[in-house]
Amino acid sequence: MRIKNIASLLLLLGLLLLPQSCPAWEDFPRDDQRNYLDYSSDADKEEDYYPGITDDNPYYEDSTSVESGEDSLGLPSDAGSVETPPLPARPAPLPPGPAIDLKTKSIRFGRIPYVSLRELMTKAVPLLSFLKKETGAQEVRLVSNRKDYASVLDALARGNIDFAWVGPTAYLARRDKDKLMPVAKAKFGTRTEYRGVFIALANSKVQGLEDIKGVTVGFVDPESASGYLYPLYLLFRLKINPYKDSRVAFLHNHDNVVRAVLAGKVDVGACLEATLTSLAPELQKKLIVLAKTNDIPSDVIVCRQDCPLNLRESFLKALLKVDAKAMPAGSPSFLAAVDEDFTAVEELMRYIDSLKTRK
Repeated sequence: MRIKNIASLLLLLGLLLLPQSCPAWEDFPRDDQRNYLDYSSDADKEEDYYPGITDDNPYYEDSTSVESGEDSLGLPSDAGSVETPPLPARPAPLPPGPAIDLKTKSIRFGRIPYVSLRELMTKAVPLLSFLKKETGAQEVRLVSNRKDYASVLDALARGNIDFAWVGPTAYLARRDKDKLMPVAKAKFGTRTEYRGVFIALANSKVQGLEDIKGVTVGFVDPESASGYLYPLYLLFRLKINPYKDSRVAFLHNHDNVVRAVLAGKVDVGACLEATLTSLAPELQKKLIVLAKTNDIPSDVIVCRQDCPLNLRESFLKALLKVDAKAMPAGSPSFLAAVDEDFTAVEELMRYIDSLKTRK
């Protein structure tokens, strides 16, 4: 009994010391008492799990307030009939900045909040340690938040972070404006692509995409590939406009979408297929897949075009050495990335943009 009590005390002490011993945690949001938000006493309140299901949430879209014939994104009701416009010419890239001393460099690595911060950090800490060792940098720290994908790229554009791990649509949306470039892409097993899925409760009235009219649809984020843009594209091709025909809510990450569907907070959810397949079998049985998107190129790690060449090359070299088997379950390895890897994504985004500007 005494040994058991000592072990419990050591475990508790380790948990208390974790934030101080892991510098990556320092970049995560805390409350007034310096507690990390995912570990604060009110972290499990329903509004944290379903942030989109409130009328005062700026991410919430209510189709009942939309004028007839055009939704809140400016998309016409006959969206599926528009052809994809040609890609425009790219602006000239910026030259790389001067070399830096990596031994004194604190590399700041941004990550979109696609899952809870708790899960994000669980998977990230071993990778950060590996990258620190391989690059020879003073440290490698992870930066994220609880709210939206855009803030990570905002930080990259301002120069507050050095690299960002984002989805292909988030990268392409900001590439030319913020002078960004790809460094590496994720590889999960043998795959360099993934898919989004539409899900609903197995016993609900929604048994197919044709049943979406009049219900609430939960998406992830306006810049999420598998949790918004690819599902939106699929609906448009089927001549379904969720803003005109349904109620739309953005729930900030893929886990939230699944929870909201299971709890009946939304009728249909669009999320990463891997999020669904990672659920316990008893939860998977409660859900049905209404449809799957086309394959989406895997996430991309990007930097500014003026990133020092030795920093960019050192970081890429380290990423290429990552062994997924030595990382937490579900972690990827990495391959070098070029813009041509995302041509199909760019065409899809141009198609949706053309709908917004069509009169």
